[in-house]
Amino acid sequence: MRRLNNLVTLFSAMFAFFFGCFLTNTLVNIDKTPTKHSMPGSAHHNGEYFLLILIYSAPSYFERRETIRETWLKLSNPIRHNKYPEEFIYLPQYDARGFLQMEDVKDQINRLSHFKDWLSHEDENDANNRRVINSKYLFVIGTKGLSNTLLQEINKEQQSNNDLLLLHDVYDSYSNLTNKVLRSVEAVMNQLSFDYILKADDDTYVKLDYLINELLSYDRKLIRNFEQYKNSPIPQLYWGFFNGRAQIKTRGQWREPNFYLCDRYLPYALGGGYIFSRGIAQFIESNSRQLSTYVSEDISFGTWISALRNIYRRHDVRFDTGYMPRKCRDYHLVLHKRTKEQMYDLFEKNFCTFEATNEQMVKRPMEYFYDWSKTADKCCDTIS
Repeated sequence: MRRLNNLVTLFSAMFAFFFGCFLTNTLVNIDKTPTKHSMPGSAHHNGEYFLLILIYSAPSYFERRETIRETWLKLSNPIRHNKYPEEFIYLPQYDARGFLQMEDVKDQINRLSHFKDWLSHEDENDANNRRVINSKYLFVIGTKGLSNTLLQEINKEQQSNNDLLLLHDVYDSYSNLTNKVLRSVEAVMNQLSFDYILKADDDTYVKLDYLINELLSYDRKLIRNFEQYKNSPIPQLYWGFFNGRAQIKTRGQWREPNFYLCDRYLPYALGGGYIFSRGIAQFIESNSRQLSTYVSEDISFGTWISALRNIYRRHDVRFDTGYMPRKCRDYHLVLHKRTKEQMYDLFEKNFCTFEATNEQMVKRPMEYFYDWSKTADKCCDTIS
């Protein structure tokens, strides 16, 4: 009987061992199975969120965050506009040498004309055009080194709204903004599933309904034309107002002592607001520890992805995202440097209240179309 019990025990142990090996091997293989989350350059990730909105905010700017919650963040759901026509959407193609072709100046002018014409005939109150697009927003805040009082206030805000991305190992300062962007991209790539990111500052107003509407049309057209890119990487969208002629800053808070790649910054979208696709976020996350962090985050961002051949740099005059507002236009979609009062005015569709009575005395930045066929010193001379 004792021998029989020993045999049963032996066979049980052997069964448990082999079953454990089988189970372990199965789990390891499952873990190694490629998923959409790890596939760079896929045409459409089809994430849980179509658009992830990251708003970079200073820890003490409670009022700015509340203003944004009460204004443009309310515009995303439902979208009450007619679907933006896909025939107005430009899809870049590769040339014979494998370079992705950007829109020329004529295409950019025509696209703006189409949008203004569509805007003038668009009926946003059509009850049949109410679409819910899954998006999520987060205010990005670095909390390292903050006082206990400020931390308590931020935690209270988080308990009330649950919309803060708190980076506990990041000092929140302008000089550390590039690192803040890097760490936030790492965080969302590890925690969330999405297709596109909108990066904005906490003094930026976004006509979010129009922006998502057009982004959705672009995305759908890209999916429908997926086969034409079968021999090349899928274009990754980088959408904003680009500068390619900015000279290296040698003094002041924007001084870049370590930028020696060229005598000008490489083309970049101005930092008040821009959109980029998940493939770009994945590249940045995968290489974050090797990327140089220059003082200006938007210059850093443009430099990081400058060598990638599948970046669609979509220059758009509707992004008013510079260090000060350009002359007000009702077709602007992303508007930087707006106060609380101006945001509420914009939300009520009073578009140009920020312009002073002595507007002719204000020297505002020029609005231009980008000529990708010219050298950096002549890229931005075609005035809108």
